[in-house]
Amino acid sequence: MSERRSIESDAARIEQNRQTYELVAPTAVPERTASGQPNIVQYALSTTNAVGQPRYNRSVFSGEGRAQRVCARYASDDLAQEAFLAQGGPQRDRLGVDPDGDGFACGWNPEPFRRAAAAARN
Repeated sequence: MSERRSIESDAARIEQNRQTYELVAPTAVPERTASGQPNIVQYALSTTNAVGQPRYNRSVFSGEGRAQRVCARYASDDLAQEAFLAQGGPQRDRLGVDPDGDGFACGWNPEPFRRAAAAARN
């Protein structure tokens, strides 16, 4: 070891880190005017139901197996939710990614967005 570490040097390093620490407050959700894609943050904040709580009628042909196959095509739940909303969701499930009718595709969860917005208000 080229540098010997001690409790004192660690304490000094921790204190130096504390002095340079900067707390960044959350800001407003940016507008997405030019993308043409649905804004999943705005959608999350406009909903109040829990994941799995049905709000929309779904066809008997929209099963969990089909949803799992279709959801596997998306790199993330966020991308699946965007595609779902772009194709008429949550009222319609043309892609078959919301078989329970909760308005959330492929296990997408609006709670992180809701918590962030609540923390920004406090």
